[in-house]
Amino acid sequence: MKFGVSPSPFIWWRGLEEFVNWISEVESCGYDGVYIPDHYDLPFPGAPSNELVETWTTLAYIAARTKNLRVGSMVSPLPRYLPSQLAKIIAHVDVLSRGRVTMGVGAGWYREEFVNYSPQGVYEEPRVRVERVEEGLQVMIKLWTEERATFRGKYYKLEGAVLLPKPVQKPHPPIWSGGFGPRMLRISAKYCNGLLVRARPRPITPEQLGYGLPPEEYGEKVRKVRKYLRDYGRSEEGFTFAILDWMPEDKERIKDVVKVLEKYVDHGCRYYIVEIPLKQPLRNGRYIELVRAFAREVMPSFC
Repeated sequence: MKFGVSPSPFIWWRGLEEFVNWISEVESCGYDGVYIPDHYDLPFPGAPSNELVETWTTLAYIAARTKNLRVGSMVSPLPRYLPSQLAKIIAHVDVLSRGRVTMGVGAGWYREEFVNYSPQGVYEEPRVRVERVEEGLQVMIKLWTEERATFRGKYYKLEGAVLLPKPVQKPHPPIWSGGFGPRMLRISAKYCNGLLVRARPRPITPEQLGYGLPPEEYGEKVRKVRKYLRDYGRSEEGFTFAILDWMPEDKERIKDVVKVLEKYVDHGCRYYIVEIPLKQPLRNGRYIELVRAFAREVMPSFC
C-alpha cells in the first residue's frame, strides 16, 4: 500500500515559506506523492475563494523542492486542454523531476471552466467530452513515444509532430483515469495505467462533490477494469487501483480512516490519496499537523 496526499487547489498558504515547509513535511513523513486537483475556475458554493493554483506549474515547483515525491494531477480535464500542448507540459515536468510524474486524466465536470478556458469555448455533452478524452490520450501517447507523430481524428490532428525532449519514464509517464462510467472504464483499461476514484462523498457542497463509490461498488469497477485489461491483452501488473478520500479535520477521528480503508483494500485498492480539507485559511501550521497525524495514525497499519 502506498499513500499520497492531495492539498486544496485553493491557495491556502499565507506565504511561500509556509508552502515550502509543508512540502518538506510531506516528503519526510513518507508519503509517496502529491496530487493536486486541476481547476482554473471553481467558485462553487462553500468554496473558500476562487484563487486557485495552476496545477502543473505548482507540481514542477514541488518536484524542484523534493527528491523522491511523485507529482501528479487529480485529475486534469483533458477536453479543457489542447492535448498536444498538455503532452509537452507533462513531458517537461517529467524531465525536470527526473521521472516522477503521474498524469491523472478525466473528462471534466465544471461548465464555466470549459466556457472560459478550453480551446473550444463551450461545455460539450458528456459523450463528446469522453470521445475527446480517448482521442486526446492517443495524441499524447503518440507524441511521447514516436519520433514523428501523425494522427487524424474527429477532434484532433497531428502532421509529423515532433515532441522533444521525451519524458524520462518509458514508454511514458503513468496515466491514471479518474472516470468510472462504462466507456471511461474501457478507456482506462486500454490506454491508462491506473484508476483513481473518490471513495466517499465530501461532507461539503454535496450538489457539486457528492459522488463517491462505496467499497462494494469500487470493487465492481476494479473487477470490470481487470476484465477489460485481459480483453485488450494487457497485464494487470503495473496497473494501480487507487482511491481518493477526505481527511477528518479532527485529529482524534483520523484513526477512523483505518476502518474505512480496510474495506477498500479488500476490494483491490493499493494506493490511497488523502485529501486535506478545503477550508481557508487554516491556522498556522494546521496543514503540517494534519499530514503528520495521518502518517502517524493510519499509514503504519498498512505498511
